[in-house]
Amino acid sequence: MFNNRQNKRETKPGNSGRRGENATRPSILAEGLSIEGNIETVGDLQIDGTVTGDITCRSLTLGEDGLVKGAINAETVHIRGRIEGRIDAAVVELAASAVISGDILHDSIGVEAGANIEGQLKRRHKTRAATEDKPAEGGKPALVVTNS
Repeated sequence: MFNNRQNKRETKPGNSGRRGENATRPSILAEGLSIEGNIETVGDLQIDGTVTGDITCRSLTLGEDGLVKGAINAETVHIRGRIEGRIDAAVVELAASAVISGDILHDSIGVEAGANIEGQLKRRHKTRAATEDKPAEGGKPALVVTNS
C-alpha cells in the first residue's frame, strides 16, 4: 500500500517555490496591456504596455512602446519608452528613444544622444560635508571654510 520511495518536488536552483523569493525573473507587462493603479514589487519589472500610476520596484526596464504616467521609485531604471512623471533611482539609463516629462533624481545617470528630457536632473546625495547643512547653535548657519 505504501512504498518507501519519497516524493520529491523538483525545483530550479534559487527557486524555493515561495512567493517573492525568485527575484531573478522580472514581472512583465506586455505591449497592449494597460493598467491603472500603483505597482509595488521587491523584484524587477519590465513594461512594454501602459501604466497609469506610481511604480516602486528594484529594477525597471521600460520598452520602446512602454508608457508610464506616474512617479517611479527604483534602484535602477533602463528607459527606452516614455515617462510622464518623476524618476527617483540610484542608476538611471536613458536610451536614444527615451522621452521623459518630469524631474530625474539620481546618483548616476547615462543619457544616449537623442533622448528627450523635459525636467530637471538632480543628484540624490549631496557631496558636501555634513556640517554645511546643519545650523550652528542659536539657529545661525555654520561657517565652513575650505581651501581652494
